[in-house]
Amino acid sequence: MSPTDTVRTGKKPPKDASTQRYLPFSEIRENMILMKDGSSRMALRIHALNFNLKSTEEQDAILMSYQRFLNALNFPIQIIVRSLKVDIESYINKLKNLALKQTNPLLQEQTYKYVDFLVTLIDLAQIMKKEFYIIVPFDFENNESIRKTDIIGVFKSFWSALSQEESVADIRNNRIRMTRMKKWNYERLSTVKMSLEAIGLKADEVNKAELVKLVYNYYNPRIKNENLLKNDIDTMNLG
Repeated sequence: MSPTDTVRTGKKPPKDASTQRYLPFSEIRENMILMKDGSSRMALRIHALNFNLKSTEEQDAILMSYQRFLNALNFPIQIIVRSLKVDIESYINKLKNLALKQTNPLLQEQTYKYVDFLVTLIDLAQIMKKEFYIIVPFDFENNESIRKTDIIGVFKSFWSALSQEESVADIRNNRIRMTRMKKWNYERLSTVKMSLEAIGLKADEVNKAELVKLVYNYYNPRIKNENLLKNDIDTMNLG
């Protein structure tokens, strides 16, 4: 549809059509972020380890194990550290509801004072929390074990997506390619996960819903309302 058709019919273009055009990924499917270049990404959430509480020997062992982990990798990874302001809005609302139901005036007043104290503490202290992720990529072109026909299939599916013409054979081939890509990407993810757990770091695979929320929050850091976030995500075509 041309821009003139949009003007004549009075229809507005899709809300996120202009921004999604510039995003590096096309969709999120089966715990994978599918990039527009035919590669994929999977993510691990890493649970923090209190390094300072460890003994000197334990700290040295962790550092040596982490060094061996990095040296043993034969593919690239991306480490993401997010610093987020602590959000206790739901907890504050819960305390306010408890205060309203409180029959003892003294306890009700103390509850409201406690709420004010928490709000002031969060605002003044700027208490932050950190989230740690490892992004594990898979690229057909960088994997020597992938056949040339698979690489050609990536570009065919890319051009068919641009032309919006997809035959039954294309759909079947894309499904096969998706299965292979998930298998290879998951093998890398499992390798990283087992290596980290050997160091003592617990790692969890980020599922589709969490990936959508992570990506959405990355591009929309100012949106905090969960209902608004959910409504916007529901309108996005993320597979």
